[in-house]
Amino acid sequence: MNETNLAILPHIGKADVEKAKIGNDEWKFLRVFVEKYFEMIDENPEVMKDFTLSQLTLLAYFHLDSEVCNGGFIQLIQNGRGSIFDSPFSDCLRKWGVEKVAEIVDKAKVVYEKYKDELEKEINTAEEFCQLYEDITDFEPLDAQFDDVTSDETGILKNYVENHLEEFAVID
Repeated sequence: MNETNLAILPHIGKADVEKAKIGNDEWKFLRVFVEKYFEMIDENPEVMKDFTLSQLTLLAYFHLDSEVCNGGFIQLIQNGRGSIFDSPFSDCLRKWGVEKVAEIVDKAKVVYEKYKDELEKEINTAEEFCQLYEDITDFEPLDAQFDDVTSDETGILKNYVENHLEEFAVID
């Protein structure tokens, strides 16, 4: 991760940012940044190694939100995103004020470490995938807690990004 290489930040038009601020849809605003990151990754997957911690955290939050809201922490892990637990992700969220999600992620990390081998084994059938949910129920309360706080916490994240744009993009 390179915090000083501003050249890796995408350029986003000021009008696009302002348009995305309209309304109460936090993800409409955050997607302006995330979609630019995905474009950069599509052009050159190696670019991620030069993303800033802020960029990586925003991308990780996007994946966390989309996976946990759709299939819980088990889906997040099965889709190859278990590395979120071995990164400074929750520490960064805490610094941004997204404390409830950070706490949930820290609790999920304990469950992940307890069942890591089982959670990361290759699953070949829907039955095997469903069996994980039956065998590992420790995530259920965390999935529910995440659902309860995600809207407010995403609002906090949006406010952080909005007030620290220079960490996420060059606004033209």
